Amino acid sequence: MSKISLYLNEPTMASLRKSSALADLSLSEYVSDLVRDHHESGGWPAGCWDVYGALEDDTFTVPPDVNPALDSTIPAL
Repeated sequence: MSKISLYLNEPTMASLRKSSALADLSLSEYVSDLVRDHHESGGWPAGCWDVYGALEDDTFTVPPDVNPALDSTIPAL
């Protein structure tokens, strides 16, 4: 089995430890599952495409003239 080394800041490491404990998995198993699930899903959350287009609400519309300058940055994980 291959090995990988990761260099993470303490808050990120603490979050991974907590999540792996909640999932009742070793840290190695938890991170391996994250990598495999991300790779297999193509980056989209599980079930995302199962509900795509399922909304039947006439009040849900794309607003006209959305100013892209109002978008905020997406935080890095």
